[in-house]
Amino acid sequence: MMETGPTKWQFLFTRRWWLPGWGEISLSALLIALVSGVILIPAYHIDLQPFKSISRFATDDPVGYFLHALHSYAGDLFLLALFMHTVEYLLKKSYRAYRLASWILLVILLVLSVMTVFSGFLSMANKESASALHIFAGILDTLGPAGQTLHNLFIGQNDNLRSVMIMFNHHAATFTILTIILTYVHIRRLKSEWHAFVFTLTLLALLAFFLKPSLGLPPDSVVAVVKGPWYFLGLQEALSWLPVWLAGILLPLLFLVLLSLLPVWWKYDRSILFALNVLFLFYLAESLIFAFFRGAGWQMLAR
Repeated sequence: MMETGPTKWQFLFTRRWWLPGWGEISLSALLIALVSGVILIPAYHIDLQPFKSISRFATDDPVGYFLHALHSYAGDLFLLALFMHTVEYLLKKSYRAYRLASWILLVILLVLSVMTVFSGFLSMANKESASALHIFAGILDTLGPAGQTLHNLFIGQNDNLRSVMIMFNHHAATFTILTIILTYVHIRRLKSEWHAFVFTLTLLALLAFFLKPSLGLPPDSVVAVVKGPWYFLGLQEALSWLPVWLAGILLPLLFLVLLSLLPVWWKYDRSILFALNVLFLFYLAESLIFAFFRGAGWQMLAR
C-alpha cells in the first residue's frame, strides 16, 4: 500500500482489452466461488468425517475434485484481487470521494471477505485448520465477556466436530450472505463485464485442471510446525513472540481504524498511509519469515 502514485505502479493496474481490472476479477472470482460452493455442499458430510468427505475428491470423483479445486482457487484469487483493488483505491486516493458511512461499509466488506474465505479453510477439518481454529479461539478469549460471546457464536464449546460444523454454517451462510449484500451493486455491474468473468473463469479452470491444491494433513497427524493459509502466516509468526492482545487484536484493529479514517482525515493521508505501509510491511515480513525460515520446533533456520 504505497503512496508513490499510480504512475510507478501503472503496470499493476493498467486495463487492457484482454485484462480486466482487479475489482472485476475479484467479483468474478467471488461469483465462481459461490456457484462452485453451492454445488459442493451436498458432498460435504460434516456430520461424519468432513476431512474424508473432502479428501475423497482427490481419488474417487474427478468432477468433484475439479469443483473443489476451482472453489479453493477462486477464494484465494478473490482475496488477492480484492487486496490489489484496495491498493488501487489508496493509490488513486479514491477515498476522498466517499462519505464516511460508505467507506466504512467497504472496510467491513474487507473483513467479511477475509472471514468468508478463512471460515471455508477452517471447514476443511484438516490439521492446519484445527490449528488455525485453536489460534482464532485463543484470540477471541482475550476479549473478555465480549470475546466469550463471539467464541460461542463462531466456534461453540470445546468440541472439534461441533466447531467445524458451526464454522461451516457461517461460511456457507452468514459470512457469504453478508458479503453478497455488501457487494450487490458491484455484482449487478458485473453483468456488463462479461469479459472479466470469462478471463477469471479461464484462469481458475486452468489452475484447477493442472495444479492440484493441497488438501492439508489428516487431523490426527503429528507434525512439528503447522502452517495455515498464505494470508494467515503473518499472524501465526507474530503470535509466536508478541502478546495475543497485541498481535491478534490491537494491530489488526489499528489497521482497520486507520483505513476507516481516510475519508475524514484525508488532509493527513500521507501520515495515515505511511502508518498503513508500516503495518502492511510488518505483516509481509512476518509472513515471509514463517513461510521460509521456520523449521521443526519453530526453530529459525540459518539458511
